[in-house]
Amino acid sequence: MSNRVRRKDPTRGISIFFVVVVLLVLAAILYKGISGRNEYLAEQRADAAAAASADAAAAATASSAAAALPASAASQ
Repeated sequence: MSNRVRRKDPTRGISIFFVVVVLLVLAAILYKGISGRNEYLAEQRADAAAAASADAAAAATASSAAAALPASAASQ
């Protein structure tokens, strides 16, 4: 009985192949999602910085206009 040759199971190799393919697909989906999220966050930070600088410029313009208003009102 110990001389029996064990036959290799052909379905085992195919099942391992499918598991590896599924894991690679999941890894690709996760990578794409994480990189897309990072790109989105970078765009949001850039938009927030642009809005903050625009708000600061508007505030500076408004304060200079407010400072100039009493002087023009006094001349009338």
